Amino acid sequence: MSYNELNNGVYMNYYHEVNNAKAYTEMCDGFNAAEQLHMLSKVLSPEDSVLELGSGPGNDLEILAQKFRVTGSDYSPAFVNTLNKRLPDVLSLILDAVKIETEARYNAVYSNKVMHHLSDTELRQSFRRQAELLLPGGFVFHLVWQKIQAPETTHGLLFHPRSLAKMKEAMGQEFNVVESKVFSEFEDGDSLAILARKVFQS
Repeated sequence: MSYNELNNGVYMNYYHEVNNAKAYTEMCDGFNAAEQLHMLSKVLSPEDSVLELGSGPGNDLEILAQKFRVTGSDYSPAFVNTLNKRLPDVLSLILDAVKIETEARYNAVYSNKVMHHLSDTELRQSFRRQAELLLPGGFVFHLVWQKIQAPETTHGLLFHPRSLAKMKEAMGQEFNVVESKVFSEFEDGDSLAILARKVFQS
């Protein structure tokens, strides 16, 4: 089962439901990636532009907006509505994390615990599209689960943990890894931060 099959109605669009989005927002209250985002701050300037994929309730987007020129996004209209209310001065778009249908270009693309919802094929497709969206010398910065205590699907959502090797494989020839770090969110070493730079193509 793939992300696109899930979102095309084989399963319900779980976070499209306002109550489900609200429950997730409440669950995430007080959680953000402030510590990990320092890695991105080391390679970007305040005038640089960042697209966040899967912004959810906007905990990280709020931090990013204080540092860079940011655009938020989520596949869920309910979350985008929340983002628009919480951060009215930040543009937030309804975007599929695989197709990422926008004509804008960015200095970086970021996500926090989003990529485990994609199949291996879709993750590769997403990275190809991210490379297309990046300006020369741009970066991707993703926080992913290395270990996750969940069945393969829950509420129609995919859960695929990804190692550094798996992420490098999905990035293909489009990116070079600059820095990676294992960190802990719920259990020891369950998470990975990976920063990679778009390969220059003459």
